[in-house]
Amino acid sequence: MHDDLEPPEYAAALHLLTGPGLSSRTAAYVKDGDFDWPGLLVETERMSGGEALLVRIAHELWHAQKDVGLWEIPRRLDPLSFARVLEALRICRGPSEARPAAVGPLRLAV
Repeated sequence: MHDDLEPPEYAAALHLLTGPGLSSRTAAYVKDGDFDWPGLLVETERMSGGEALLVRIAHELWHAQKDVGLWEIPRRLDPLSFARVLEALRICRGPSEARPAAVGPLRLAV
């Protein structure tokens, strides 16, 4: 999906910013290995609430700053955008072999 040499945070933000319906609004602000965040954040003033939220989520993944309330993701995004955020979070975790084993409820109770 994304180049293995990209930092996971870049790949995750790129995944959000180049999604269907948003890429035409963000393409001018996507740089090789970085983003024009000041320009993107100004552009959000002319976006729908859901589009602006996707940009803010990408910004938070890139800068590791609290900008988005967790409650906003399930309540303000349509199903396709919600799924795209989940994909971006998986991308941000890095290669699958670096992920810890799944922990189910029964394992927590032991």
